[in-house]
Amino acid sequence: MSEVMRPREYRVGPRDWRFHAVIIVGAGALCLKLQDAPWSGEVKVLLTSLAVLLTALGVYSLTGRFTTVDDQGITTGSWCRVRRLPWDGIHDIRTVAVPEILSGPRTLTYAYRSDGRRVLLRCVDDEELPVLDLEVAVLRSLLRERRPADWAPDPRAEPYIARQTARTDRTDRFALWLTGWRGVVVAVALVVPVGTGFIGYHILFGGS
Repeated sequence: MSEVMRPREYRVGPRDWRFHAVIIVGAGALCLKLQDAPWSGEVKVLLTSLAVLLTALGVYSLTGRFTTVDDQGITTGSWCRVRRLPWDGIHDIRTVAVPEILSGPRTLTYAYRSDGRRVLLRCVDDEELPVLDLEVAVLRSLLRERRPADWAPDPRAEPYIARQTARTDRTDRFALWLTGWRGVVVAVALVVPVGTGFIGYHILFGGS
């Protein structure tokens, strides 16, 4: 097996573990703080259990994220779902830029199936892999090598990818438009009517 053909594995790096360590410490401090809250013992136990459960789920979800590459294809998944993509069922492997709205990777990698639908390759991003472009080039080279000699692209793939990309671009532009003062205005516009209705309901029917 050549160098490029060797099995490859991508998992969560030290940066994500440091982030979750901060979350765990914060959850521990919250649990200690809850013990001093002026609530009943049952409420304290419930909230403490919820905080511990959410923290445990976060850590478990972190350990379950992976992508592996071998002779048969690509396997990627999380703690709740695993996807297996054979080489002859992959149309292409491409990177996609992410808007700078939330913290996290700025570039993700997707494997596009024969029909053009994409599957996120977890942990194959610029946050986990500083040389992401080189790694994706290796994966694409491996894809070309492992396809059958008579492989031909599905004519549905590129049109579907184009439509999908257009939808994603519109969503990203809208999300960027909502950042800053516009997001505050939209939030207020949504919250004020609900709050006004809630207060009005209690004024009219609260005493009945």
